[in-house]
Amino acid sequence: MADKGKYGIDLKEKDLSIEKIGGKALNLNKMSFAGFNIPPAFIVSVDAYDSFIKKELESKISKILNSIDFEKEESLSYGCSSIRNIIKSEKLPSDLFLEINNNIINLPDGYYAVRSSAVAEDLEDASFAGQLDSFLNIKKENILEKIIDCWTSYWNDRAVKYRHDSSIGHLDTELTSAGIAVLVQKMVNAHVSGVTFTANPVNETNEVVIESTWGLGEAIASGIVSPDIFVLNREGELIEKTIKTKEKGYFLTNGKNTLTPIKEEYQEISSLNNEILKKILGISTELEEFFGVPQDIEWAMEWEDKGLNNHENNNGKTSNDKTNTPNIYILQSRPVTTLTDDRENDNILWTRAYGDEYWADATTPLFYDVMGKMLTDYVNHEGARIMGYKEITDSKLLKLYKSRVYFNSWVLEKAFSYYPKFARSKELLNYFPLEDQGRISEYPSILHKTLLSQILVAIRDPDGMMHRTDKAYRKWAQGFMEKCRAFDETDLEELSDAELLSLYNDIETAGIKHYQLIRYGMVSHSIATNLMIKNWLVKWLDDNDGSLYAGLISGLDDNKTVIMNIRFSDMAKILRETPELSLKINSIDDISSLGESEINNIISSNSHFMKEFDQFINDYGHRSNTREILYPRWREDKAYVLEVIKLLSSSDLDLRKKELESREHRFKTEKEVLYRMKKQTGGFFKAKLFGVVLNLAQTYLTFRENQRFYLDHLLFRQRLMLLEMGMRLTLQGIIDDGDDVFFLYETELFPFFDTKNSYTNHSAIENSLKGKINETGLNENTVSKLKDEELKNKILKRKKEFYKYKSSLPPKFIKNGIEFDDTVTEYNQNAIYGAAASPGTFNGIARVVESIEELSNLEDNEILVTSNTDPAWTAVFSKVGGLVTETGGILSHGAVISREYRIPAVTAVKGATKIFKTGEKLIVDGNEGVVYKKE
Repeated sequence: MADKGKYGIDLKEKDLSIEKIGGKALNLNKMSFAGFNIPPAFIVSVDAYDSFIKKELESKISKILNSIDFEKEESLSYGCSSIRNIIKSEKLPSDLFLEINNNIINLPDGYYAVRSSAVAEDLEDASFAGQLDSFLNIKKENILEKIIDCWTSYWNDRAVKYRHDSSIGHLDTELTSAGIAVLVQKMVNAHVSGVTFTANPVNETNEVVIESTWGLGEAIASGIVSPDIFVLNREGELIEKTIKTKEKGYFLTNGKNTLTPIKEEYQEISSLNNEILKKILGISTELEEFFGVPQDIEWAMEWEDKGLNNHENNNGKTSNDKTNTPNIYILQSRPVTTLTDDRENDNILWTRAYGDEYWADATTPLFYDVMGKMLTDYVNHEGARIMGYKEITDSKLLKLYKSRVYFNSWVLEKAFSYYPKFARSKELLNYFPLEDQGRISEYPSILHKTLLSQILVAIRDPDGMMHRTDKAYRKWAQGFMEKCRAFDETDLEELSDAELLSLYNDIETAGIKHYQLIRYGMVSHSIATNLMIKNWLVKWLDDNDGSLYAGLISGLDDNKTVIMNIRFSDMAKILRETPELSLKINSIDDISSLGESEINNIISSNSHFMKEFDQFINDYGHRSNTREILYPRWREDKAYVLEVIKLLSSSDLDLRKKELESREHRFKTEKEVLYRMKKQTGGFFKAKLFGVVLNLAQTYLTFRENQRFYLDHLLFRQRLMLLEMGMRLTLQGIIDDGDDVFFLYETELFPFFDTKNSYTNHSAIENSLKGKINETGLNENTVSKLKDEELKNKILKRKKEFYKYKSSLPPKFIKNGIEFDDTVTEYNQNAIYGAAASPGTFNGIARVVESIEELSNLEDNEILVTSNTDPAWTAVFSKVGGLVTETGGILSHGAVISREYRIPAVTAVKGATKIFKTGEKLIVDGNEGVVYKKE
């Protein structure tokens, strides 16, 4: 390795290697040596870590490593903890201590970042980045302690398991893929920060995109503000300029990144002037030339201390002051790893857990746009503005990653801070990593802001008030169904391209009210009221197993999912009682292979069944097994409906009768609960309050199920129009198959149908091919073919990703492209913990179902183990003895219908479809949220 004894290294030193300073520091070293302006820093080399371990601790660590069983989490965790403890407790050798300490003493005053820089971090195919610790805003006197903390993080559970699985030596730092350095670098007291892309990530041209905001870059990374965006050509001409409202910014104040209001006069002005834009452009293109590939650059600007270090005096003032030249520091520069508008390395903690409640399925790019923009614009941004949630009015809400929708956890956390502490239940906290749940549960309640938000709703959007939202939704639904009936009479094939796009926009606009009302009914009213009654039942009546809660919210009137299931049951009963038809249908092994004419021919032999079947399709044909619009609806896939009827006909359960029993049970439970409450101290008041909130909880639980019924109506019509668009593009040879349309984004699709922006002017593809066209002088036909191939290649890549991840559930959290999950809690390898979703216990045989097609294998009273359930799945719940899902909480569709049919259910069991096997004997404990493997 490098010369021994040199433990503290200047960042500007020549010919340093990754083996000596690690991947993160090496990149900064290259830029610093080349003359780029990097914040003052030094490196604690791999030799320092190596010397400390080799001289003092190697034999002890080796002994512990040999004792670890890497297949057992408890063994790994115990071993790693032991190694970290001995590293922290051992004193540094004197020569090592003196050299590092001298480097620290010679640093200028200020606050510092102390970052791990692992040798394995930048290796090809290594997923090491982000596994080790880094510390920000550290005082000089605490730097040495944090250096040792970085060393100990080399031995955290995830890093050790990763090295073991990747065959990277833990102790042999002579290898080129092992060891850790530490980068100590001055924190920039940024007045303006941002990022630069030297290749436009939207249209894949060589335009330079610069994003900026007041203060530190954390405001952009966390999604608190939307940055100003500038698009320049290589000559410095401004092509596009978007100035956003920047109400807050992070500033370094007394060693802390402090979120501070921006003065009103600077909120809507540009954070960069033309002179500074050109300087950033020059530096960025020089970096691209230096590294030889397009760069993703993080930078920060700091003015000399002329009374400007106080953020109150500088937020915006200096950026437009041409007499005052700032220091522009380069914080990081890396290759642009993906030319899309959704970068992986955005420093936001993304959670799949919230999506599990609402949007759990694999998602195509087009559907991500169709529903994602509505959730962002109307549920999040518009709703936050109405309620005065200023922190999250412009935050990025969603991310599409490995075909799954992730939510910005910071947005969720800020929204939940308006909830009282008691409402931050286990189910809500499950959206966040375990290490954050305690902090969020104890986050101070801002009840005055909560009250203010309700006043603002009453003034700005009265339909959002709890006593009005359900009524307003029913009124909207009635009007929307009339629009759907008019739509169904329209022959889409007869419409011109412009008329088709106009109709699409009309239906989409009519659906906006749906999203404007669910932002209250689902996000606020349903969660709040159900958690309140659940909490009171536990507190006042010791309902720890949730049986009283389950009884109170089952058997509710007008639950369209339950009514649909009853209709399924009715048809199954007709089939059971019609031997001739039953024999005909049960003799077909693969109903899914039948076409519509074959199905009509089969069912026409019994007029009663045919009438009920046709009426069911008329009433529920807009529904599907998934919300994802790539897949056909039941009106397009009648075979699925017949398959479910066949499956249910093997059981003699009558859901109509069962629903009456559930309703009677609810009445009985309500009487019991109110009677017991009235007998307590203050019982009359408790019972009165509980009765009011219970009525609202029941209303909005029904609302939660029924909104999906009407959303399916909206999505079905959107699907039909998008399919027609796909068919037209197929006929033109632009795409290969009609369904390929779902693998386009809206910005790629709709310009084909906008008469003001024809296909020949389709800018995204045109720009990406501009270089080729200019170089070759191709004719118009050849250019058109090139554009078609470019689009088809994009579609093919996206389809491969979608189908690759369609049947596998990605990790619960991602940050900066690093995936991670909460730990599965196992006791004696036989008890797996999740969330208690429906009370009761059940002993039975597991049936692991990974797709809707496998439901036909389900036998009576088996335990259904699956990733997630959709309302369409719940028709078969009458056959199920117990339910285990990998996703979802107490208000998910599976949980609601499980309580309806009194099926014990445990949700949020990580890896359930892999842990349990079909045929295995299990015990589902819905009281405690545990699944036991029977010996």
